[in-house]
Amino acid sequence: MHYPDSKDRSAELLRQAIPMMAQHPAPLHPITYAVWYDYLAGRNPGLKAEMDQVVARQVPMSDTLVYTLYRRHILESAAETAQKVSDGLRAVIDEVGTTATLTGERVSEFTASLQEKSGRMASLGMPADLGIELDALLTDSRDTGASLATLMQRLQASTAELAKLRVELDQAKVEATLDSLTGVSNRRGFDEAMAALLREHPGGEAGPSVVLIDLDHFKQINDKYGHVFGDTVLKSIAMAIRSCVKGRDLVARYGGEEFVVLLPATSLSGAMALAEQIRTTISGARIRRGNSSESIGAITVSLGVSSWKPGEPMETLIDRADKALYRSKSEGRNRVSAGE
Repeated sequence: MHYPDSKDRSAELLRQAIPMMAQHPAPLHPITYAVWYDYLAGRNPGLKAEMDQVVARQVPMSDTLVYTLYRRHILESAAETAQKVSDGLRAVIDEVGTTATLTGERVSEFTASLQEKSGRMASLGMPADLGIELDALLTDSRDTGASLATLMQRLQASTAELAKLRVELDQAKVEATLDSLTGVSNRRGFDEAMAALLREHPGGEAGPSVVLIDLDHFKQINDKYGHVFGDTVLKSIAMAIRSCVKGRDLVARYGGEEFVVLLPATSLSGAMALAEQIRTTISGARIRRGNSSESIGAITVSLGVSSWKPGEPMETLIDRADKALYRSKSEGRNRVSAGE
C-alpha cells in the first residue's frame, strides 16, 4: 500500500498513535500500528467510522479486533484492487480469443469465396481491359486474404500466450492463500473460506466449528535449536494436523506458531473429538534433528474449540475459540478446551 505522507506528517501520526495504542490490550505489532495509522490519517472512511465507534464506546481493542479491522478495511481493499486488475486482464484475454476465432472463420470464408469467383470469371468471355482489371483486383484480394491469414496466426499465437498467462494468474491467486512454509492455507485463505461458508450456511445444519491450535513453549525450541529447526517443527505440526482431517476440512496457519482448522457442518462435540485426536497425534510424535537419530522429545499443543451460533459474526466465533485456547494454556497446556 502506498502512503503519500511526508516524513514530518508520518512522525506526527506516530506520535499520536503510540499513546492511543498503549491504552489497549492488543500487542504493539506492525498490524496494530497500520490500523491506528490509517485511522489517524483519515483516508479510510470505513475504518474511520468503525474506529470512531470503538473509541467512543471505549471498547478494548484486542488482537482479534485489530486483525478484523486490518483485514476488513486495509487488506481486503488491496486484495479487491488486485482482483479488479486480474478480472480486467481476464476480459481482455477472452475478447482477444473470441476475436481470433471470428477472424479465422472470416478468413476461411473469404478465401473460399475468392477461389469460387475466380473460377467463374475465368470461364466468362470478357473484354481484355476488364480482364486485366479483374485479375489485378483478384490479386489484391488474394494478398489481403494472405495478410488476414498472417494476422490470424499472430492472433492465435497471442491468444495462446494470454491463455498461459491466465493459468498463471489463477495459480498466483491460489498461492496467495497458501502459507509458503507449511503448505497449508494462510490466514487470508482461512478468512475467505470462513466468510464464504457463513454466507452459504444452510439453516438447521450443525457448525461450522473451528479448532485453534497453539504450540506449547515454541520460543524455547527456537532459542535452543535455532529458527531453521523451528521451521521444521512447524512443517511437521502442519503435516500432523492435516493427517487428522478429511473432506472439506481446512487447515490454515493462523499466525506464528498458531494453526486453525475449519470444520464445515461439524458440531461442537465432533470438533472436540477431532481436537483431541490432533492433540494426541502431535504429543505422541517425535521430531528428529537433521539426519541424526536425536529426538527433541515430545512437542505438545494447546487447543481451543468453538462452534458457530446462528447470527454471530465470524470474529465472535474466533474470539470464543481463542479464549478457550488460552484457558487450555493457563490450566497446564497440552489440553483441549471448549469455547462458551
